[in-house]
Order: sequence, then structure tokens, then C-alpha cells
Amino acid sequence: MKEESITDALLREFLLGRLDDDTLERIENLFLTDAQTREKVLAIEQDLIEDYVEDSLSEEDKARFVSRYAQTEEQQRKLRITKSVKDWALTESKADHGEGVIVSIWSRLWIQLRLKPVITVPIAVTIVIAIVFAIVWLNSQRERRKHLDIEQELAQLNSPVSLREIRPQIISYDLKPVTVRSVEPQTQVNPGRDIHIVEFTLPWIQDRYPTYEAEVRRFDGDESFTIRNLRAESNDRHVIRVRLFTRILRPGRYLIHLRGIANDGAHSSAEEYSFTVNG
Repeated sequence: MKEESITDALLREFLLGRLDDDTLERIENLFLTDAQTREKVLAIEQDLIEDYVEDSLSEEDKARFVSRYAQTEEQQRKLRITKSVKDWALTESKADHGEGVIVSIWSRLWIQLRLKPVITVPIAVTIVIAIVFAIVWLNSQRERRKHLDIEQELAQLNSPVSLREIRPQIISYDLKPVTVRSVEPQTQVNPGRDIHIVEFTLPWIQDRYPTYEAEVRRFDGDESFTIRNLRAESNDRHVIRVRLFTRILRPGRYLIHLRGIANDGAHSSAEEYSFTVNG
């Protein structure tokens, strides 16, 4: 078979397994020995993969593709990962470049897995792990950035200047430390649609400290927000005011751990306060 007779259509048939054994063997030999043929095969396979991921194959071609590339659970898992990576790449700022690179990598892996599985399986597994970790890392970075942004907003909201402001969208509650609260009912917070900020007044019953630090945590969750450099108000009683945005509160029980911070950075034992946000 002459190289010039290998058309794109023929290579697509080759990848879908429609050729006779003799033609199939010749193309495989050319793939292994001729760089130009190899590049053409990889390019056609990339198109085939994209057509499958985008669900644009005919029912017959889809069935053939699945029979060759998604027979085993491992192959199906790789296809799902490929689609996830492709979808993720489209949302990134460098989607046009990144998508081609990722799909090209998978194209090379799949064609080589079929021809040289013993050599390429460890490489494929390594790349799969690397891509998955990259996605997890990017998502964690976004969540971390979002968390830090909220803590910065809370720091501004609880600055001495901001706490002196009287805002119409605030609802206030007095909380008592859990250690001294008797059988009084749990404080119920009902933010309401027009309420943007909830303010809690926390009485401090230990020794006085120059500053305080409050950690707000949902009782059955793992996310918490820390507000530092809080100062007490000592009019008729020693209390610390803490303001929270209602948009960061979800229905459920919350705990506030309040600690005094000495000038040398030492922490006092914590006083605990609790409240429940109604849905």
C-alpha cells in the first residue's frame, strides 16, 4: 500500500476497525515505521475522540468506538477523565491551547496502549494521576482564595471604625457563654431577605485582654472563619461585638470560639457561644 493512498477516511475506518486484516496490518506497520503516517493517525484519532466526547458520532461509529476504546472499566474511566479535563479546559483562560494539548496527550496514549500496552500503561496511569491532581489543586486554590477573601471582608466589617457604623440591614443578638448558660433555649437567628449583617454581643467573663480572636464554625461542617484584632467594649460590661455577613451563613447550628490574645501573642482558654440559623 502506497503512503499517498492512505486517506483520512481510510484512517478513520482503520481506527474504527472496519478494515480487513491485511490492510490493518499494513497501516499498523506504517504507524510504527513512518513518522508522517503516525502523525496522520494521531490527528484522525484526535478528531475521533473529540467527536465521541462531543457526542457527534453516528450510532454505528459510537458502538465501534466504545468496543475498541471503552471495553474495560479502566478504559471507560479514562474516557470520563478525558471528558472532565476537556470540559474543565474550556472554562480556563487558556482553553484553546490547553484543550489541544490534553486531547493530543490522550490520543497518543490510546494508540500506543493498543500497540504497546506493556510500555505505556505506567505512563498513562502517571499522566492520569497528574491531571487529576492538577484539577484538585486548582479547585483547592480557588476555594482557598475565596475563603481568604471572606476573612478579609470580615476583618473590615469588624474593624473599630466599621463597628461604630449603624446600618439598617443589621439584626443583633446577645449570646451567653455555653459554660454559664442554663437551660435557656438556643438563640434562633432569622436573617430575613433584607438583613445583610448579623451582630452578636459576646460577654467576656475571664481576665481582660488587649485584643480578642473569634472563630466561627458550623457545628456539622469543616469550614470556619477567623476574625482577629477584636476589641472589647467596657461600658457597663466587658463585651465583644462580632458581625457576620448573612450570605456566608447556612441553616444549622454554629459555634463561636472566642479567645483573648495577650501582648506576647499568648492565647487564653476559649469561651464558647452558639446560635442556630433558621432556613
